[in-house]
Parts: sequence; C-alpha cells; structure tokens
Amino acid sequence: MKINSKLLISMTLSGTFVVASLVSIQPALSAELLINNYLPPKHPFQVGVTLPWIKDVIKATNGSVTPKLSATKVGPPPKNWQTVTKGLADVVLMANIFQPKRIHLPTLSQLPLGSPGALKTSIALWNTHEKFFKPANEYKGTKLVGSFVLSPNIIHSGKGPIKSVADLKGFKLRAAPGITTKILKEFGAVPVASGPSKIFGLVSKGVVDGVAVPAHGLGAFRIMPYIKYTTVIPGGLTNTSFSLLINGKKWDGLTKQQQQQVDSVSGMHVSKYLGLGDKIAAKNLAALKKAGGTIIQAGPALMNPIKKFAIKAEGEWLQKASAKGVDAKAAMAYFKSQLK
Repeated sequence: MKINSKLLISMTLSGTFVVASLVSIQPALSAELLINNYLPPKHPFQVGVTLPWIKDVIKATNGSVTPKLSATKVGPPPKNWQTVTKGLADVVLMANIFQPKRIHLPTLSQLPLGSPGALKTSIALWNTHEKFFKPANEYKGTKLVGSFVLSPNIIHSGKGPIKSVADLKGFKLRAAPGITTKILKEFGAVPVASGPSKIFGLVSKGVVDGVAVPAHGLGAFRIMPYIKYTTVIPGGLTNTSFSLLINGKKWDGLTKQQQQQVDSVSGMHVSKYLGLGDKIAAKNLAALKKAGGTIIQAGPALMNPIKKFAIKAEGEWLQKASAKGVDAKAAMAYFKSQLK
C-alpha cells in the first residue's frame, strides 16, 4: 500500500500543530501556599504585609500561585522555623528572635538606637542582605522572600512615667526575648516574656506595669486604654526583625516562571510595604495623647545608658557575624549609611 507523501507531510504538520496548540493552551501549574496565620487581624503585618503580598502574588502569577491564610494557627510563633521547614505550613512570617543560633545577621536591625523607622530600616536591611548576608545561607531549606522590621520598640507604661534608668528598677515590662529582654534586665527592669496574643491580658489585668513594643502595638493589641505614659526613644530601645519564608521544597515545586513572578513582588517590594507601620505608629501616638496620655521624649538620663549598651551590643554582633564569614564591619557601615 502506497502512502501519498504529500498527505503524510500534511498529516505530520497538522499533528505537530495540534500538539503545539495543546501545549500552548495548557494552564500554568497551579499552587496554593498555606500561610501560618497567628497574628491579630488588625496587626500591621497582617494588614500591611501579609494581605498585600497575597494580593500581589496572585496578580503577578495570574492566579497560578495562590497564598492563603490558614483557618487557624498551624504552629506557635516561636516554632515558625519548624513549621515551615517541616512543611506544616508553606509560608511563615517569622520573628528572628526565636532562632538565635540559626539566624543572626538580620539582627543588625535590632540593635538599640539603630532604627529611625520601619520603612527606612526595612529597605536598608534588605539591601544589606543582598549585598553582604546572602552567601552565609542562614535560611537554608527555605526561600527568603522578605526581611524587614516594624517601627522600633519604645516603652509604654500604665503605672508611672519612665524618664530614666532609675525609673525602670523593678518595673515589670512585657518584652520580646533576645536583646530587648537583655537590655531591660541590665537596667534593673523585670521583663515578662509572652507571645503577641497574651499582651492584652497581661496589660489589662495588671500583670505587668507596661510593655516594650512599637507604637503600633497600642492599637494592634488593644492596650491603649490602659497606657498612661509612652516614652519615645529616637532610634528605638531595640527593634525586632522578621523573615518571610517559603518552604524550600514548595518553592522548588514552582515553575521557573512562577518563581520569577513571585520574586518580582518580594524582597525590596515587601520592604516598601512597611511604610504603613510608620503611619500606624504616628497615628497611635497622636490618639494616645488625645485620650489624655502623656508622650515623653527620652532625655540624657535614659539615652546615655542606652548608648553605652548599644556600643557593647554592636561589638557582639560584629563578632558573631564575622564568624559566619561576613565582612561584618563593612556590612554594619553599609547598613548605617542606608539609614541616613
């Protein structure tokens, strides 16, 4: 049986066209990213970081990658590293203070008096990560898509004004673990550790005399009615750095195009979300004053001891960063230059 060569060529070309057409119209591989949802609904990270990032990722990937908040908390904040690396959640917003042995480099942004605001500090932190920290691979097993801070920690009191280190003696303050707890202990205060969800109860029930949190916390944690004095410390008593992480295997399962699309709305893009944190902080301080609260600007009696502690803390950061193979002095100088 003879086959017409022209017919064979026609059939072959037609088949090729059909296959090519089918490939071209195949929908992109879809992926859902489950986010560990543990923050209060009005927390600046929820309103200003997580929700905008979800929206931007969906838009950038044309809906092929869909981040989604978990219906309930998948894991507690101190266990976010385990939650994401074990795949219990695909995405976590992790406070780096809970991984002191693993994550050190971004804590440069947590040092006393080193944070003029959330936006500027977050941009500086991402730039410094890209230029100096990346090769250290502190986030091995995950994909870092954001590195940032909130507005700096300042002191809010429901008991009495804090104008000096002497005022802190025996004063019970809810504080995050790490450098904030360390500096308060050195000044004679009594730090009380707790997760964010416990802050309202501690303050409203009088378990603590005050809190060392950013000004956004007055609203986010619903404690403004119980605060009478806020001591503003230029540059912050300390700050807390955060990392937005995707499970490494989940990231590798995305197509190259999807990865590029997610990258396009991550990193510096995420850092720029933090301008909202500064606006909320300023708004809350104004609201506290209007409600009869007193805003105190820290003077030498408080600032000088903080400056002394900061020098020691910088030295400790430099030593640990150098041990990770980072040009620590250059990184610190670069970071500070970005804050001007």
